[in-house]
Amino acid sequence: MYSFDELKTIADRNVADRKSLIGMKAESLLYMRENGFNVPDGFVVTAEELGAVTAEMLAEYADEAACYAVRSSGTSEDLAGASFAGQYESFLNVKGYAGLLTAIKACAGSIHNERVVAYAKRCNIDISESKMAVIVQRMVSSEKSGVAFSINSIDGRDKEILIEAVSGLGDKLVGGHATPDSYAYNWYDDEITIYNGGALTRQEVKTLGEVILDIQVLYGLPVDVEWAIVGESVHILQSRPITTISYRAIPSEWTTANFRDGGVSSAACKTLMASLYGLVFDHSFLNSLKTIRLLHKNENSSIYEVFFARPYWSLTMEKQCFARLPSFVEREIDEAMGVVPAYEGDGIVTRLGLSSLCSGFKVLSAVKTHIRDMESKAEQRKASLLEAFAAVERIDLSASSTDELHALWVKFVKNDYYKSEYTYFSYVFCNMILSVLFKAKIKKHLPENEVINLMLGLSDVSHMRPIYDAWAMSRRGYSEDEFNAFIEKYKHHSQHELDISYPNWDEMPEQVRSMIKDLGRLGNEHDPRALGEKQTQKYLDTLARVPKKLHKDIKQLRRFLWWREEFKDISTRSYLLIRRLTLALGRAWEREGVLQSADDIFFLSVSDIEEKNTINVSRNKKYYMSFTRFNSPNELGSRHTTSKAQADGARLLKGIACSGEAVTATARVIKDIHDCGRLEQGDILVTQCTDPAWTAVFGRLGGVVTETGGLLSHAAVISREYGLPCILLAKNATAVIRDGDIITMDCKTGIIRGGLL
Repeated sequence: MYSFDELKTIADRNVADRKSLIGMKAESLLYMRENGFNVPDGFVVTAEELGAVTAEMLAEYADEAACYAVRSSGTSEDLAGASFAGQYESFLNVKGYAGLLTAIKACAGSIHNERVVAYAKRCNIDISESKMAVIVQRMVSSEKSGVAFSINSIDGRDKEILIEAVSGLGDKLVGGHATPDSYAYNWYDDEITIYNGGALTRQEVKTLGEVILDIQVLYGLPVDVEWAIVGESVHILQSRPITTISYRAIPSEWTTANFRDGGVSSAACKTLMASLYGLVFDHSFLNSLKTIRLLHKNENSSIYEVFFARPYWSLTMEKQCFARLPSFVEREIDEAMGVVPAYEGDGIVTRLGLSSLCSGFKVLSAVKTHIRDMESKAEQRKASLLEAFAAVERIDLSASSTDELHALWVKFVKNDYYKSEYTYFSYVFCNMILSVLFKAKIKKHLPENEVINLMLGLSDVSHMRPIYDAWAMSRRGYSEDEFNAFIEKYKHHSQHELDISYPNWDEMPEQVRSMIKDLGRLGNEHDPRALGEKQTQKYLDTLARVPKKLHKDIKQLRRFLWWREEFKDISTRSYLLIRRLTLALGRAWEREGVLQSADDIFFLSVSDIEEKNTINVSRNKKYYMSFTRFNSPNELGSRHTTSKAQADGARLLKGIACSGEAVTATARVIKDIHDCGRLEQGDILVTQCTDPAWTAVFGRLGGVVTETGGLLSHAAVISREYGLPCILLAKNATAVIRDGDIITMDCKTGIIRGGLL
């Protein structure tokens, strides 16, 4: 047995050891207690001691006259995907050593009850090796108690806290024997949106809401909290992750497609970065739709939103427009973008008819004109943007006044950055249109799994250039001058290229040295140029089997894919300059007392900075911190739920194959690029998504499996360049596939199985 204070010393040595010793619930209580939350004192009986514990032993930790709460703390309890809430036995107001001993043993024995076994089976969790520790805490004589959810898990509102409260102890509420009063508090706007009943005063709702928010910030994900109030003190009795969230009350259908693979939605996004995307995306997307006559000039709607600290865009708007085309098939659009369909069959399908044919003819005519215009201006736009960037880079920011820095920041963001990102988004949209139109033409000439060969072997793709140069340096060694020239040429890259608060290569050159060193360990068979040449030959072989009347379309599609990547690189260069300007302005504002820290500027929006309004820093920072460990869904809204994939016998998962042949190898489940050091040569990378910062890792891989991504995503493009087996859209792959599993990727069918084929 250990008192809470004794357990603190174990955590000082190794938190993992403590967690395995005392279970998830006890670990959570201690973690909150150690971070300043008012958690009642107590002790834990470990699983190993349960058989030997006696009333005499309890006398060292408990008071014979005091009342205690006895609760479970299993190693499989309070998980992010399964809470086991209410499955184990709990006992309140237990008094005396004999009573405590009886309650402890009964609580521990509940690990084998029927409802626990049934719950674990439903959640696909093996509890055969689970252990049960028991928590004993001083009872709180609650005047008011209840539960709270740090988000509105019913409607999917991410800034609204739900609270249920009763007078006295909360066991009546948890046991379903009392109807609670209910409240909703929008902490971001400091507004009580529901006030139903008088158990809590309005001030208590806000005070309690602030405590719940602070717990969510501590954990970085939505939490379910049991609480009690005595006088003016809020006691925290339990906290665990919210395991089920409904997004059906969010209007329309929203996705992170392209955003997640591009990097901006691959993790929680700070306010400024999300705001920069929002500054451009609406205009670029809507204007592109209007240009090709899929959207009327007077139609306007916001198609960009931030949910759970990640940017999303409206699938509903896109599909409503594309459905005006003849032969529109919703499933084909979703699969091309890496969206998991939320419907059976083909979804929305536009039948051929006079109206759709007429509309389609006008759109196709507008598309051809738009594509010609984009192609003719590409070189000029590239040169103009790079010239503008060079002019800003020549400015000595250290010699500029605060007002000059502010004016320069606003001018660059609203003009040069806007033009760069608008151009990039326009090419992304053009690629989307061309891919949809081309797929309709080619599907009767090639098997579906071979169509992707026509996008292999692109020459001189922007994100491969640093890999080519680094490979050459790794083969022959390099001088310091050569290394510095490499850094200067590619300084705009980083490990998180769409997080402008993260340092670039020129700020962390040792990362680049490590990358070159890793490439040097690979054999010559991993030469990226040689692999690219093989892919080019594969493209040419496939092209020869396609009717010549389609060759022009194929080459146009390849050119636009190349330009999309080129303008992505230019976009990345703009973010390097925004980072420099933002840091310079942030430091100036810190010196003048406008900001407490220069880094606080990353929690302001574009309009906040433009208007010199810093009042929102604190709440924006809390919003961001609330979701840093939350794995938000790729799609949400009225058509999407939070259903989980489960293993199905030998077949683990099915995704979309986009590159390579069949391969069997060891799976490495990598959640973050900083964990890539575990990858051994030939391993299959299993991850949520990749962005350009991962490119150097691909040279050592045997295959790639991602949970998200379409055929034009980063993982798809780079895998094709390397000739790697790649399966995208394998939903919940990082949960279903275990690190170290031997898996087989079948890149003809998109099926991933355990073991050999």
